[in-house]
Amino acid sequence: MASDSNSKNNQFRVVLPVIFTFGASLVFFQGNAQAADGNVAANTSVTTTQTNNGQQTSDQSTNVVLASQAVQTHAAEQATTNTDPNKGAVDISSSAAQSAANAPTVNSQPNVSTTQVSNTQADAQNATSSTNVSGTGNINTSGLSAHNVQFLESIHQGAVDGWKQYGVLPSLTGAQAIIESGWGQSGLATQGHNLFGIKGSYNEQSVTMPTYEYYGGRYVRINDAFRAYPSNYESIVDHGRFLKQNSRYSNLIGQKDYQIVTRLIRQDGYATDPAYTNTLNSVIQRYNLTAWDQEAFNENVNNGHIDNISVQGNNLQVTGWHASSNYEQGMHHFIILLDANTKRELYRQEVNGVYRQDVQNVYPNAKISGWGGFSLTVPNSANFADKAIQVVSRYTKNTNGEPNGGDDLWFNSVNLNTNAGYLDNFNIDAATNTLNISGWHATDQSAGKDHHFIILYDATKNRELGRYEVNSAIRNDVAKVYNVYNAGKSGFNLQVNFSPALIGDNIQVISRYSNAANGEGNYVDYWFAPKTFNANQSYLDQVTISDNQVHVSGWRAADASVKQQNHFVILYDATTHREIARKQVSNVSCPDVQRAYPNIANAGKSGFDVTFDFNRAAYAGHQLQVISRYSDANNGEGNRTDAWFAPTTVPSNNQGFLDSFVAKNGEVTVTGWQAADQSYNQKNHFVILYDATIHREIARQQVTNLNRPDVQKAYPSIYNSAKSGFKAAFKLDSSLIGHEIQVVSRYSDANNGEGNRTDFWFDAIKLPQNLY
Repeated sequence: MASDSNSKNNQFRVVLPVIFTFGASLVFFQGNAQAADGNVAANTSVTTTQTNNGQQTSDQSTNVVLASQAVQTHAAEQATTNTDPNKGAVDISSSAAQSAANAPTVNSQPNVSTTQVSNTQADAQNATSSTNVSGTGNINTSGLSAHNVQFLESIHQGAVDGWKQYGVLPSLTGAQAIIESGWGQSGLATQGHNLFGIKGSYNEQSVTMPTYEYYGGRYVRINDAFRAYPSNYESIVDHGRFLKQNSRYSNLIGQKDYQIVTRLIRQDGYATDPAYTNTLNSVIQRYNLTAWDQEAFNENVNNGHIDNISVQGNNLQVTGWHASSNYEQGMHHFIILLDANTKRELYRQEVNGVYRQDVQNVYPNAKISGWGGFSLTVPNSANFADKAIQVVSRYTKNTNGEPNGGDDLWFNSVNLNTNAGYLDNFNIDAATNTLNISGWHATDQSAGKDHHFIILYDATKNRELGRYEVNSAIRNDVAKVYNVYNAGKSGFNLQVNFSPALIGDNIQVISRYSNAANGEGNYVDYWFAPKTFNANQSYLDQVTISDNQVHVSGWRAADASVKQQNHFVILYDATTHREIARKQVSNVSCPDVQRAYPNIANAGKSGFDVTFDFNRAAYAGHQLQVISRYSDANNGEGNRTDAWFAPTTVPSNNQGFLDSFVAKNGEVTVTGWQAADQSYNQKNHFVILYDATIHREIARQQVTNLNRPDVQKAYPSIYNSAKSGFKAAFKLDSSLIGHEIQVVSRYSDANNGEGNRTDFWFDAIKLPQNLY
């Protein structure tokens, strides 16, 4: 799209605001590496949206109509916030923000403008050729069926008119229609009156049909869209227009020798069949289609075309041609401009001829053709912009341009109503804490509308947030692309300070030209596509767990922080699904994040670094998650947006040793120790005898832990190392002699030794033969 690096900054003032709503979202993120300068990473997980009352919301927008329709944006109270561009960015008033916050969500689609470009060409309304033809003329119809004769009658006039209007030989047109439509009986001809297989659409009408193309020495079947016409006549005339407008066929326009024309059209790539020229010649010769050529050459014409009528800067440019058989030497050529709706004359001027060799080729026998070209520049384009203009070309003997001999040629009207726009920038700037808006809006309808407004609109709540009058900026790039009244001065720039009203909803920019100082009155709008500012990126740089503390650092950049300004870091036990602790934090500077995410509201100050008191043993082996939360409530509840980082397993240590295993007199006595962090929550200590030979438990015994200062000295960081010893004795059956026996030390949170438990399995020992 058009852009201009030399665009000037606009000056603007706030005229009115209207309304917005607060919404909260729950967003899950995960990260596990450090953000470095110039290389900041982020990983997003699941996103949902909820408010503090549990209601689900989603992005919805209203379908608000354009200025010419019934529903309009409404004026609100005069803003009391900054409206002076010399003091910095403008503001959204607090009343407008609160009004939108209190409004319900509107369940409709947003209005979005599409570029509308004026048709810059026009055909003649009252054009005449030599004579109106009827029947099939003097061609050979011997042996043809009634249907085929009727088909030739349906294309006769169009073929002759194609020569008059576009210089396409009638015999070529007729032969192509016969061959390509199968005498009008092909599926494409019966369904869409498309006789030539021209692809695309005609007046936005098309039909999709299978077709064969010649590729690589063979025919290949494909499906494609073809133009659909209301009758065979339109198809014939459009065939001439198609060839005329495609420059690669320019060498055959005006050619009168059918053998030259049929060779050129094949060479120019119209058809892929290598025998196409021979096929055309055969049909022309068999049915004597050159008789139509002779009809077309007998000229009595009054025809022309408007090649261009458009606003160019401050002028209206009109170019075209008018060929006439009723011209006499010394006549005056006038171009008259009418208001097509009222037929009121707007302008007339005598013009000098501009030679047109292409027109001379088509109408060599007309009294004036080649010198019938014209080019007219009309000053003060504001008088014509946004009007339906009808051009009349007149040859007359009178010097005042009134009719006297000659010919009038009336062209179809052209509406000068282009309305085009583009947003070059619609992004948050974290460095300046502003929403930056820039783009352009070029429209013929801006004539007489001297006030240019940029309106911020909440499409989710159907509320205007504010409107700001700007001085349109120079956009030479737009003027090069669009011949529109104000294209050269259609740019705009605007900075808006952060406001909660900008976050979460669909926000639209509307460019408006109005004849009223408050932006109402007679106006034309361009509604740009809405955008939701809900960017949310985060990363967890570090989680350090010690015996009594957890240290967490990372960053969280979120547009939601503009409205949810309380930042909490939460420790969460993902194993038991319970919150452990939360702390409110003050964000710290993160220039690396701002460089990586310059369009997220708080990126430059998104860091957090916090330490929690923590009993590692109480959570040994659990999954610990860190949550970064922005909330609009002081306690961290209310409307909030969370980032859930990947869980970290709390380290746990489980050590043990079997000091003795004494088996005699049908009894085994075991001593040893097991030091385990999990014993903090699993306080029941069991010693279990296990038959490893047949894989069955023999017996279990709950024990009271014994002091083990030696273990504490070796493992000071394990929770119960100082009192981790055990001693247990078990009676054994003689059937166990020779079996492999294992001792298992178990800590459990259940009185029977089941439930959640932590085991230490010692090596198996074979019972001796002399157990008894």
